[in-house]
Amino acid sequence: MRRWWIVIALLLSLGVNLGLVAAVATRRIAARAEGPRPRVVEGEPLPRFRRLADRLGLEGEQRRRFLDLQGQLFEETVRIRMRQAESQREVRRELVSPEPDQERIDALLQQSARDFLTLEQALAKNIVATRAILSPGQEEEYLRIVSRMQQQPPRRRLPPMRERRFPRERGERPEEGPPL
Repeated sequence: MRRWWIVIALLLSLGVNLGLVAAVATRRIAARAEGPRPRVVEGEPLPRFRRLADRLGLEGEQRRRFLDLQGQLFEETVRIRMRQAESQREVRRELVSPEPDQERIDALLQQSARDFLTLEQALAKNIVATRAILSPGQEEEYLRIVSRMQQQPPRRRLPPMRERRFPRERGERPEEGPPL
């Protein structure tokens, strides 16, 4: 009697494994049928810029110039934002050091402010250059999109999951927890 249970368990296990293999194979076959996907690096904005170019109805040389301008802006802002983030980390390190150096803090804050100004200038330069290659109708749509992007408030970071789940451990009632 015991052997039958072992045989049944092995058959069930084999069935589950075959189901998993079939699911993976089906997914791979479907991916091949779609054709090769463009390689997208995490955070790469190219698909988003392509959708924007599609929405504006850009084609040919105009589309290529638009995508080049947006790609250059992305590369430049990534570089500047990384430098700005490093300046901010250095400020925090200096502030918590045993003997903070006020001159160094001021210099780091000045660098961070210069980086912010450089970001704003790069964005303004990009918008002006982009407008120059668009037709009046495309420019109107582009400006509508840009104005919506600038009106959106920055995303707030959520508190760590533990703080959202267990407010009583911090002596708070659930309805008095930090805003999400």
